[in-house]
Order: sequence, then structure tokens, then C-alpha cells
Amino acid sequence: MVSFPRILFPVDLSKQSLCAAPFVKAMAARFHSEVTLLHVVEVPPAWSGATGEIAFSSWVDTPRLVEARGAELIGFQQRELTDLAVQPCVQTGDPAVIIQRVARQKQISLIMMPTHGYGPVRSLLLGSVTAKVLHDAECPVWTVLPGHVTEDPHTPCRNLICAIDTSSKALPLLRWAAEFAASQDAHLKLIHVVTGFDVEQCACEEDPLRDFVFDVARERIEKLQAQAGTHLEATVAAGRTGDVVREVAVADKADLVLIGRGVIQKPLGRLRSNAYAIVRDAPCPVISV
Repeated sequence: MVSFPRILFPVDLSKQSLCAAPFVKAMAARFHSEVTLLHVVEVPPAWSGATGEIAFSSWVDTPRLVEARGAELIGFQQRELTDLAVQPCVQTGDPAVIIQRVARQKQISLIMMPTHGYGPVRSLLLGSVTAKVLHDAECPVWTVLPGHVTEDPHTPCRNLICAIDTSSKALPLLRWAAEFAASQDAHLKLIHVVTGFDVEQCACEEDPLRDFVFDVARERIEKLQAQAGTHLEATVAAGRTGDVVREVAVADKADLVLIGRGVIQKPLGRLRSNAYAIVRDAPCPVISV
């Protein structure tokens, strides 16, 4: 049974964090989770290390700053996360590194954070910290793009979309998604996107090459489902991955999109291609497994 006993909610005390807070509260209430509310006072990378810390502290009163942010964090908790078991935590350093460290130390089962919609370091429309966490996290990561969600966060998840590829690496995701859907008593639909076809081929009613590729994809999905012991509705479509997943999610009024980020806890288990596009374009929250 999929559960999230320990949720990590990194916040920068921005409007985006406020937008994500109701979802964190709803998720924690649903799974009776303990929430670690984390704020990181960012130290500029050029000032990392002993000499850098000296340079930083020479003009910034770090202890006072940490104390002030801690007070803000307590206020955030009292306003946004009432009636939950919450552990506030303020640390200094690189936010992405600290988030990963806290997640490991506290054996976090789910990281929940907004995609800020800015930050060109790792993606033009993803915050750089979110992008790094998505890339490196060893546990599932929940994300939402503020402004793209209109549903009540406290509404139970009833319609789920799981975007999969057709390789054997999709099997753990398929099993996880099926188990999660069962735990939520939700309807789960699979979507596989075939890329490489132009607009005319996508729109054409009959295209031998496209139809052959689709048939092969459907056969592979059937084999994956046989291995996973699932019998889920599966859709195969052509186009840009982010666009197609978004269209299906909108049409099905999906409450949540599930995607894979590679083999969990493996040296080469990194974020799969197209995951950024799905996270960025989804009209609802996304859990990256």
C-alpha cells in the first residue's frame, strides 16, 4: 500500500509556497503524515567553504537572519498548516543540496514543492531548485505550477493519468501507479506518447508508418501490464509529450499526473527525457516517481 508517512515541504515563503500549502495540508491529512517544513537561507555558491562563510558573515548577520526566517516560518505554519504534525526547520546553504540532505536524514517519503515558473539554470520555465530536486531525488516528488490549478486541493483524487514509456524501466512506475490508484479508489489511465511525427502525420486518419508504430507500442504496453498484473485503459498518441499529456489530462479532468524519473536509487537513475515538459505543462499536480 502506497503511503506517505513523512512529507518534506520546502518553502521560500513566497506566493508560490502559499499556493502549494493547501495541497500539502490535504495530502498530509489524507495520509496522516508528519510534515517537515523546511526553509533554507541561501548562501551564495561563490561563498561556500570556510573562507566563503567568513566573507558572507562579514556583512550578513547570519544568526539573526536565521532567527528572523525561523519566526516567519512559524507564522507560515500557524496560518497555513494548522491541525498537522509539523516540524519547522531552518538551515543555511544551497537549497537543492539541503533539501536532498534533509530528505535522506529524515527518510522522507514524499517531497512536495511548487514549480516557480522561472529560473533558466536547468529549465526555462522551472525554478532551478525544483529542477535539481526533480533530477536527484530518491523519493517521489510532488510538484504543481501555481496558477494552473483551479480544483479544490482537498477534493480526493479520482482521475489519475500515468505517462509511461514502453521499456521494462516503466514496470516499477506502472506497479506504483496502480497501487497508488487503488489506495485512493481512483480511476487510472495510461498514456504513451510517440514522438517524431510531424503535424500532418498526427492529423492524418491513415498513415501506415504511424499506425505500425502505434501497434508496436500497444503490444509492448500489453506485455508490461501482463507483468504488472494490471488491466488499465491505455492511450497511444503522437505529438510533443508535454502537449499530449496536458490535452489528455484536461479532457479527462485529471486530478494528478504520474510520471517516472528513471530507476530509483540507482547511480544512473536520473530524470527521464520529457519529464520536465510534463511537469511544466501539466494542468494539475504531478508526482514524479
